Amino acid sequence: MNERSEAGAGREKIFNLPREVTALLAALAAIQFALGALPAASVAEIFSTLAFVPGRISVVLAPDAFMRAIGEHLGPGIEASDVAVALGAERLPWWTFATYALLHANWTHLAVNGVTLAAFGSPLARRFGPARFLAFMALTAAAGAATHFAVHPFDLGPVVGASAAISGTMAASARFAFTQDSESGASHSSRRAASLSELWSNRRALAFVGLWFAVNLIFGLFPGAAGATEQIAWEAHVGGFTAGLLLFGAFDRRREGGRDRVR
Repeated sequence: MNERSEAGAGREKIFNLPREVTALLAALAAIQFALGALPAASVAEIFSTLAFVPGRISVVLAPDAFMRAIGEHLGPGIEASDVAVALGAERLPWWTFATYALLHANWTHLAVNGVTLAAFGSPLARRFGPARFLAFMALTAAAGAATHFAVHPFDLGPVVGASAAISGTMAASARFAFTQDSESGASHSSRRAASLSELWSNRRALAFVGLWFAVNLIFGLFPGAAGATEQIAWEAHVGGFTAGLLLFGAFDRRREGGRDRVR
């Protein structure tokens, strides 16, 4: 009995995800399951409430510019206030900058994001801790939505998926995955993080960042290459990735010399 217990304790778990990552994946799966079980009208209402639609933002913030951009596609006598009501944007739907990341187009979309989140989110969650990790995910999701809005301010197509936030975890991981500590086998949570200037002088880190941008540009211009039937919001990915690189230092907490430091 003792020998078996000791052997079992020495084995690596196949699925050794941090609890916050497991909880997040479970929540996303539960939402997707509910979307598949609910009536179509209820699903449409959920997407209308939680999905990010750039036009719903601009019709509130800049109604005149919004009407100039899409007015020719509307019937005569239609006012911006009428469009706002039709879009469910009588007030600014600010929450959609984050809530859109909770929705996915289908199970395949969720599966791809889930695997990537498990791979890149786990080391980051161990390094940040639960509260910081979830706040980081929310902020990078918002940065992705804001970037997409900046490029397509009057678009009425809904944006859904956690890809922008996950892109942020990929960028943040690059801040410590390619340091000299990684070659010595140090754990993710104890590795020294590279500054942005150090990151740009690290060939492996630069190769990772360059490959990431190249892949996202290809998939954005040619969504069929990724197996997608609809346009990929690659601008949101870029926004989340950039935010992940820049915000990492504000969230990082690495134990050194018996003290927690925020970098």
